Amino acid sequence: MGFEYVLPVIRGIQGEREYYVSMCPLGILPKLFPLPDERITPFQRSQRRLNKSRSKKICQYILENRYNYVFSAITASIDADTTFEAVGEVAEMRKLGRLRIPMEGSLRIHDGLHRRVALEMALRANPQLKYETIPVILYIDTGLPQCQQLFIDLNRWGVKLPLSLTILYDNRNAIALMVQKVAKTLKFFNDYTYLDGDRIPKTSDKLLTLTQLYQATIELLRDVALEDDTQNIDFVLSYWQEVIHYLEANKNDENFDKLLLRLGKFGRLLLTNYPNSWKEKLQGLNVSELLLSGQTFLDDDVLK
Repeated sequence: MGFEYVLPVIRGIQGEREYYVSMCPLGILPKLFPLPDERITPFQRSQRRLNKSRSKKICQYILENRYNYVFSAITASIDADTTFEAVGEVAEMRKLGRLRIPMEGSLRIHDGLHRRVALEMALRANPQLKYETIPVILYIDTGLPQCQQLFIDLNRWGVKLPLSLTILYDNRNAIALMVQKVAKTLKFFNDYTYLDGDRIPKTSDKLLTLTQLYQATIELLRDVALEDDTQNIDFVLSYWQEVIHYLEANKNDENFDKLLLRLGKFGRLLLTNYPNSWKEKLQGLNVSELLLSGQTFLDDDVLK
């Protein structure tokens, strides 16, 4: 008998064919799933071409979130004569067992190639990761056309998250956390911010999306050096609170999103030039008139 991999697995049925779910130690991930030959033509591939910069970003995510990163399963097919050995003969015991895979067989990734490469990069930077695992879903390889179809079917229904929803649920990004607090704390933004997408439905009474508030807040804090995140949050809340009545006065303007962005830029200009008296300077300006006239807040004579 030749050498083989023996993986603990759960056996399942999908589309009337068997598949297996296992936990793969990260230390053997590169050996178990070698990279595809980049020289083969697209007709011979059953996976997208590797984007190294994407894998580097994923690797950075792993290393920066060493104790709370999370990944979904890698999906692959096995081109080999495998043997499944159940641990028992009754009920659920028939689904649990060991999958024997000859080492001369090949395993082809159909979903998760960039995760696999990123994890190998992260392993080189932090070898302790080899003791952790990633879930793997394994199908039996029935030929290139079926493998290509598997790749398409796995990726067919993927939908990119709206940026607003990403901002709403991101608890690592400092500006996202500030924007979440603005939308929760300040009544105007709580009432009029659309959180579920980047396009406001025609039947909605919302005026702005969370993405637009996020972009305006980025403009507000651009080039502004405050001491820490707490000071940033305090300033962001204070500034948006101060300009709410300008937003209220112009909430029927068809270019409301542009007004919001310009107010963000204006706030940055105020804080940069008047770090200790920006509120007083703001109160001395006829901001509503500027908004209605279309004059840019960045004109030199506005703050004179």
